[in-house]
Amino acid sequence: MMNRLRYRFFYGWIIVAFTFVLQFVSIGLAYYSLSVYLKPLSEALNTDRFEISLAMSIQSIVVALLSPVAGRLYAERSIKILLLVGTAALASGLLLLSQITAVWQLYLLFGGVMGIGLVMLGVIPCNMLLANWFHGRRGTAMGISQFGITISATVLVPLVTWVLLQYGWETAFAVCGIGALIILTPLIITLAVRSPEERNLYPDGASEPPEDQLSGHDSDWTTLRAIKHRDVWALTLVVGPCYLGIAAVVLSLPSHITDIGISAMDAAGVVAITTLLGAIAKPLFGMLSDFFNKKLVLACSVALQFAGVSILLVADDLTTLNIAGACFGLGYGGVATLWSVMLSVRFGRAAFAKVMGANMPMLLPFNIFGLPLAAYVYESAGSYLPAFTGLLGGYVVAWIALALFRMEDHKS
Repeated sequence: MMNRLRYRFFYGWIIVAFTFVLQFVSIGLAYYSLSVYLKPLSEALNTDRFEISLAMSIQSIVVALLSPVAGRLYAERSIKILLLVGTAALASGLLLLSQITAVWQLYLLFGGVMGIGLVMLGVIPCNMLLANWFHGRRGTAMGISQFGITISATVLVPLVTWVLLQYGWETAFAVCGIGALIILTPLIITLAVRSPEERNLYPDGASEPPEDQLSGHDSDWTTLRAIKHRDVWALTLVVGPCYLGIAAVVLSLPSHITDIGISAMDAAGVVAITTLLGAIAKPLFGMLSDFFNKKLVLACSVALQFAGVSILLVADDLTTLNIAGACFGLGYGGVATLWSVMLSVRFGRAAFAKVMGANMPMLLPFNIFGLPLAAYVYESAGSYLPAFTGLLGGYVVAWIALALFRMEDHKS
């Protein structure tokens, strides 16, 4: 029997807006903004840009290693206190970065302290909240929320650049730290509510709980149990090749396009189309997953990436490159949203944070080796095309793993 929806405003949409802002601020400041500081920090610390960029690799490793811990904490402890701890780590890391004089301090603060802030404010708590508050509209909610991740680069990178150019990198770090503290603290205190039950509500604003709410699920999960689970591995082999392709293609596109004789400005336009459609794909594929078979929607996302890379292999003019970028962007944009949706449906609300936390380290190699692998192939072969060709095999693996992934809800 269909749940009758209440005809008053559902607080869950406040949670969507809240998680949008959490991811916008935390990922925008702790991830995308490093590109703004790359050149001034290399000059100020008397080192090269490669050494500065290592801070991002350190941060990725810290986030992956701490994710299982964060998953357990968010499943068992006060969400407001944990989010405030994450805010304190993010803000203090940014403020202290304004005083650094050596590259090791950058690694400690940007990689370590801000890595803690990112894992405590990012995808684990945000997707846990959305999995709790939504059932039938979960994909839509997650897609809208994760749009904040992509749009943060569009808004915050120019803003941070302006502050840096006007007042220097030290002031830019300090302003970002103070801004994060001022924006996030009151929102966390006033808006963070773990589940609809705490407000005498049900997911989606329904008048009764979903028939399968928590059925077949339990919260007795450990990191070891999660990483031994066949469906966690299956989903890793679906999402992993997609993440590998994102890093290998998007970050290599400008170099590849200029290598074949097209101008840098036209190459930037292709990248802009790719990333714009990647942003649009998050809410789009999230909504599609609410109305159609979720495995089929994810298979289509992988297919669009496959098509984009296939077209890229033969593209030698701007029009074809734009088509390739559009296909690839639509394909890769929905992957993170669909990963969250699949985990939440397969393992349920009670286990979601722990399973997602355990799964993130399993995806780390795919996240960090895409660009280095593409660069290595380029140095060996003189072209990115062999690397792009290899990605097609990864997408075949993804389809096979998706076919093996079980959507039914039961204890395992």
